[in-house]
Amino acid sequence: MPLKIRIKPEEKFYAGGAVLKNVGNHPADLLILSDSPVLRDNYLMNTDERSSSDAAEIYFLLQILYLFKGKGQPLDGLVIQTIRQFAKIYPNLQDQVDKIIQHLEAGEAFKALRLGHDILALQSRVGDKDGEKKASLETGQQ
Repeated sequence: MPLKIRIKPEEKFYAGGAVLKNVGNHPADLLILSDSPVLRDNYLMNTDERSSSDAAEIYFLLQILYLFKGKGQPLDGLVIQTIRQFAKIYPNLQDQVDKIIQHLEAGEAFKALRLGHDILALQSRVGDKDGEKKASLETGQQ
């Protein structure tokens, strides 16, 4: 099914193995005709960012699954196991983790990625990466 997206000036996005950028001064409307993974700039995480928090590590794994269509592959089981370990560290996020796992098991990697993006945003709002985040997330304080 084709995907129509509007790209703002200077915005980057990933589509089918390439990172593209709108270098014009106006928004660009694009129609992606293939069944390729597409991520906007705000959903793209590079390898340098992945160690910034526990949630970033999880998000990076989810991004890899989505971009490389890992449905049913050996990596999927490893990612699910890692996400379950994450939930043990942050038990208040168990519901979100359960939903992520449900989406992964159903082959809905982008839906899992969106939930991972929400967790990433939450963790980035609640302190520094050295432990304050963990304490804040576990107590629900911000």
